[in-house]
Amino acid sequence: MAGTLYVVATPIGNLEDITVRAIKILLTTEVIACEDTRRTGQLVKILSERFPQYLGEGHKKFISVRDWNEGKMVSLLLGYLVHSDVALVSDAGTPLISDPGFKVVRAAREAGFNVSPIPGPSAVTAALSVSGLPTNKFIFLGFLGKRWELLPGYTHVIYENPMRVSKTIDKILLKYPEAEMVLASELTKVHENITKGGDTVKGEVTVLVYLPDF
Repeated sequence: MAGTLYVVATPIGNLEDITVRAIKILLTTEVIACEDTRRTGQLVKILSERFPQYLGEGHKKFISVRDWNEGKMVSLLLGYLVHSDVALVSDAGTPLISDPGFKVVRAAREAGFNVSPIPGPSAVTAALSVSGLPTNKFIFLGFLGKRWELLPGYTHVIYENPMRVSKTIDKILLKYPEAEMVLASELTKVHENITKGGDTVKGEVTVLVYLPDF
């Protein structure tokens, strides 16, 4: 029988956030498509030591799928799906959300394979839930490109590198001085910090911007 492509969410910081279902999939699926094979390999090693009752019998194969090689990896992964399940993960959080995986998922669905989500941690929803900004309407922008704009009445979720976050904040406030801003960094980690825009932050940052609808 043909396999299933499992899109598996993994912790964004705290390992205890992983779901039991994700543990079972990662420990029983023989083929795992991931960004960093060493990082994902270490995660699987830790899980196998903590949850040996879920460990499968087969030898695992880790395949690196990144932005620059994803197109080339599609046919390889579809080949595995002909006879076995494949787990798709990113380095942290939910795959495809500003991470590789779109081409693989699209090709698998077009080829008729079952694609199943294993939901879990996501920096987008985690940051929104604690921001104190309106969540009834939000837009995920990922990393800002050269052309961007904000929509009134929406909370916008933006990913940013800590080295560039100050410049990004300045750009947003210069264009939209009335905007409300919250920065969420190191979510679920020891140094987790949720603060108003303008403060110094460490680590990967999720910027949330609400533009009032006057």
